[in-house]
Amino acid sequence: MTQLTAHTTHSSLPLPDVFSSALTQMFHTAQPSIVQVRTQGRGAGTGIVWYKDGRIITNNHVVADDRAHIQVLLADDRTLDARVLARNPRLDLALLKVDADDLTPLEANDSAKLRVGEWVFAIGHPWGQRWVLTAGIFSKMSTAKTRDGQTLQYIQSDVRLAPGNSGGPLLDADGKVVGINAMIFGGDLSVAIPSNVVTNWLASLPKRRIVLGVEIQTVDIPQNIGQTLQPQRTTGVLIAGIRPERQEQFQDLLVGDTVLAVDGKPTPNNAALLQVLSQSEERTHIPMTLLRGGVVVQVNAATLLADLGA
Repeated sequence: MTQLTAHTTHSSLPLPDVFSSALTQMFHTAQPSIVQVRTQGRGAGTGIVWYKDGRIITNNHVVADDRAHIQVLLADDRTLDARVLARNPRLDLALLKVDADDLTPLEANDSAKLRVGEWVFAIGHPWGQRWVLTAGIFSKMSTAKTRDGQTLQYIQSDVRLAPGNSGGPLLDADGKVVGINAMIFGGDLSVAIPSNVVTNWLASLPKRRIVLGVEIQTVDIPQNIGQTLQPQRTTGVLIAGIRPERQEQFQDLLVGDTVLAVDGKPTPNNAALLQVLSQSEERTHIPMTLLRGGVVVQVNAATLLADLGA
C-alpha cells in the first residue's frame, strides 16, 4: 500500500510517472470536497461534500452524540458549525448541514461496477493528520446480517485506514466516490459503505428541507419523569432559544421547554425532531408534548418550520 499526504510526495514510489501524475491530480481535484468533522469530546473524523448547499455525508458514529458541538473544517481553512439533518445508525450514515452554498460536491460512481483488483484510494484525517491519501486494492463486495435480519452490503479493500478516516471517501481511479470508509475489519482489510447504499438512503429521505425558527439541543430527562412516559425515554429536545423574528409566531413555546413528542411521535433527539417535522403534513399548528417546569403539558403550537424548501 502507498501513502501520500497533501504536503509530501515520495520520489521513490514504484509508480510510473503517468500514474503518479494522475494520482496527484486526483487528490487536488477531490481535496476541496473533503472536510474534517470535529465533534466535541469525540475527536475528529472525515466528511464528504455531497451537495453544493452545504449538506455533507459522514459516518453516524463520528457524530453519534446529539449534544456535542459539531464543526467542519474545509480545505480553504474555513471552520463552520454543523448540525445533523438525518442519521441512520444501522447503515452508520449521517447527513450534516453547514451554512454555506458555495461548496464543491464530490461526484459518486456506481459501486456495483467495482471489480476485484481495481485500485481504490482513501482521503481522510488519520490520527488528526489532515488530508492524507492512501491507496489499495478492491478485494470484494461482502454482506452481513444485522440483528433485525436485514442484509447489509459493504466493500472490503486493503486501503490503509486509521481513526480519523471514518466518514471519508473511498475513491475509484477516476476520483469518484464508490464508498464511505467506516472501519478496519480484521487483519488489513478495510470496510467501506458502498456509494449505492448512500445514494439509496439519501433518496429515501424526505424531500423537504427543514429550517427551524428555534434553537434546539438534546438534553437528559429526569428519570422519575422519563419512566412515566409512553414509551419511556431518557432524552428530549430543549428549546434553547427562539429567534427574535419568530417570537410572536411561537407564543405557545417557552425557552426551557423540552419537546417530548410532535404529532404523537417521540422526539428523543434533534435528528428525530427534524425527521418528524419533515414527514408531517403542512399546517400552521401541530400538537406537541412538552416538559415544562417538571410537568408534562400538551399544546397545539405553531409549527416550528420557519420555511420549507425543495
